[in-house]
Amino acid sequence: MYSFKFPRLLLCLWLITLLSLTSSTESAPTYSAHYCVNTTLFTANSTYQTNLNLVLASLTSNSTDNSGFQNASAGGNTPDEDVVSGLFLCRGDVNTTVCQDCVTTARQDLLRRCPLNKVAIIWYDVCLLRFSNQSIFATINEVPGFDLPGSQNITEAESDRFDDVLASAMNSLATKASNSNSGKKFATEEDEVTSSKKLYSLGQCTPDLTVSDCYRCFRSAIGDLPTCCTGKQGAAVVLPSCNIRYEVYPFYNITSASPILPPLAPPVELRDGPVSIFCY
Repeated sequence: MYSFKFPRLLLCLWLITLLSLTSSTESAPTYSAHYCVNTTLFTANSTYQTNLNLVLASLTSNSTDNSGFQNASAGGNTPDEDVVSGLFLCRGDVNTTVCQDCVTTARQDLLRRCPLNKVAIIWYDVCLLRFSNQSIFATINEVPGFDLPGSQNITEAESDRFDDVLASAMNSLATKASNSNSGKKFATEEDEVTSSKKLYSLGQCTPDLTVSDCYRCFRSAIGDLPTCCTGKQGAAVVLPSCNIRYEVYPFYNITSASPILPPLAPPVELRDGPVSIFCY
């Protein structure tokens, strides 16, 4: 009797451990891109590094906030070059545990990739983290940016229909997200391409932006899709102040992505001229 129960207990423990490891792997954030400004560096163990550590510690500790967005700053009693400003943004459909895990990972990864840079940013599939020696709160930033086209192509037969649905979805996202009064400038779309294929799309701005600045950021990101991602079943464009993504499968939590009512009238598009997107 005992010789039978003991292996059975071991098997149960092994299954529990395997499930736990699988769950942890699935919840790990996926790296998208990063950018370090190599022309602006600080000295190791300097006041700037001390302030940077304070800012990043504050952001990490506040990443459990339900808003999914926080900013922090340190310095000001010393020369301007010692002032550090930082923020994080988590995707609007993720819970606080996922957000905190992503921000924690981003902090460690960004310091590894940009160890002495005063200005840096990193994007994951569910969050972004950035810091600078200039104020970045409530300020639109459209560069640097990265185009992230998928590997799969749409068929030639459905190309025209796909492009029409995608254009309509992106325009709807820009309007809904920038006008959101939910506290998160975040919106999703689910549209039918064919009877057997749907298009899932998502757009998000940092919630500190005004309606017009958020909408402008979206237009910059959307405007890059024709040159980077035509014919792709999925793609993303990530900018410091906003991001967009679309796929032919549900990549976000549909139940957590609460619907946002459309505004009575779309905002006026504001643009200062062409925006350069850095593709790597």
